[in-house]
Amino acid sequence: MDGLTNNRHIRPGEDEILEDRQNEPDITLIQRAQTGDTEAFGDLIHRHRGQLFRYVRALTYDSYLAEDILQDGLIRAFIHMGQLQNAERFMAWMQRIIRNQAYSHMQRQKQQREQHFSSFETDYDPYQAVAQQEMRNNLHRLLGCLNEREQQVFTSYWMEQLSPQEMAYKFNLTIANVYQILSRSRKKVSQFHIHLSVEEMLAEWNSLGQNRVTLEEPLSFRAPQTWNSAAASIHEMLGYIGPSPSLPMVMGMSGLSFRLTILPQDIHIAGPTAYNFKEVLTRGLQHMGYRSHAVEALASEAGLNANLVDPSMLEEKAKGKRLLNPRLVQALSLIRYSIHRGIPAVVWDLNIPEFGLIYGYDDAARTLYGTDFIKSGTIPYDHVGRGVNQEVFVLAAESDGMIREMNLHAALTAVLAHYRGEDPYTLPNTVSGLAVYAVWREALEYRRVEPNGHAYNIAVLWDARRYASEFFKELSLQWASTACYSSLIPFCLQAEELYRNMSQKLNTLAELFPFPEGGLPDEKLHADQAISILLEVEELERAAVVVIKALLEGMAQHSPGIVMG
Repeated sequence: MDGLTNNRHIRPGEDEILEDRQNEPDITLIQRAQTGDTEAFGDLIHRHRGQLFRYVRALTYDSYLAEDILQDGLIRAFIHMGQLQNAERFMAWMQRIIRNQAYSHMQRQKQQREQHFSSFETDYDPYQAVAQQEMRNNLHRLLGCLNEREQQVFTSYWMEQLSPQEMAYKFNLTIANVYQILSRSRKKVSQFHIHLSVEEMLAEWNSLGQNRVTLEEPLSFRAPQTWNSAAASIHEMLGYIGPSPSLPMVMGMSGLSFRLTILPQDIHIAGPTAYNFKEVLTRGLQHMGYRSHAVEALASEAGLNANLVDPSMLEEKAKGKRLLNPRLVQALSLIRYSIHRGIPAVVWDLNIPEFGLIYGYDDAARTLYGTDFIKSGTIPYDHVGRGVNQEVFVLAAESDGMIREMNLHAALTAVLAHYRGEDPYTLPNTVSGLAVYAVWREALEYRRVEPNGHAYNIAVLWDARRYASEFFKELSLQWASTACYSSLIPFCLQAEELYRNMSQKLNTLAELFPFPEGGLPDEKLHADQAISILLEVEELERAAVVVIKALLEGMAQHSPGIVMG
């Protein structure tokens, strides 16, 4: 083996590259592997294979069996790497896969012992044999999508555990060729696996007679009342469950009417949606008394501005050329779960990176029925998660049908945390809360503003603060009929006025920088005017924070609730 380090397939400089990779921290390799970098995944496995082997051997007390289980686990991890959500939990994820493989085997052994006592006289385990044959059949089926050379390299790497250098020598390739083949093979196998999983899922559903359901089409997107597509979608969705909170109440209780997040580099269009959808939106629904479920596969940083890309990138043809999303099966399953209960599902990026609703499906046509701010129509099953930024998010809500009391205290506590910049659910490289205003003014001062995204941030913020005012107005009206809550009403009225004043000033800003045109934010006169308005809005915002704190202190004495039937 030592002679391989000098074989002719290693080009000058490749040994230095290998050394650099060996020195990369785990988190870097994991993040690269999640993007489809087979080289990085291979480095991870070679780095931790010994630890994983010892882990499974401790479960099985059998070195030979541990090797088989580990081999199967590595194949599963290889195929499902794109589904790892938290890079920091890579080893825990790997151990869970291997542990499940081990427990499945041991369960089969237990059943074999209970049902086939004659097994004490033979080493043959029929359950294990069937499981292994099924695994071999599935693997053979998956490998069928590879050409002969790809199959050779793939199986040598995963089955024989040959190193890239050994494979280069064996197949007369350069190491670069080996890595290219491994990367290409992983994508092919992963995509084919997703395709097969969808087909298996549809076959199961169709066997139950569940092949087409269409709910009444949501109408809110035909005449939008808000710039916030998440709030619009959730408000409409809740109306299918029963008496729905008003749109101002949805905006307020979810915290969407108080959010303020920007990407400071250029005030990118993704700022208003630069947060963890699953955590923020499910938390908001919980504050309103609803249980919810979500599936997500989101980028960790801002994607492309769909308004500025070549229009051809938004077409169906472009979606069809992108990779299938690893979360496709889970997304389709949650969509169907929601629709079968008579409730549309909230879905991200049906036509552009905004929220919309899916309210039906048709297995025969392989299409979903969806609507958003752009259009209503059908979406092919396999186009979910293949938008311009290739992200997936599906949200489904449910209620137990009982009287619900909204948790206003928790909702406003989360609002204050966001204002302080302590919201854990924003994305990296963003600024949130009150700190936004100084950064925003700096971007205007140094002429770093992208007009379209800047105008969108203004429009969404104006809309949010308008609904914040309506939210506090509705609170004061609800509490007006209860004498013990009368001391809280002045705080609501103060907050209502502060947010109304904010929305008026932000409306002036929106007229100066209209969306989608964007105005002229890099011209000194307009930039100076915007800076002045943002200063005034910040002062009002800080005053509103003081009022919300006082309201929370008052609520601690009365514990008022908001009841929905």
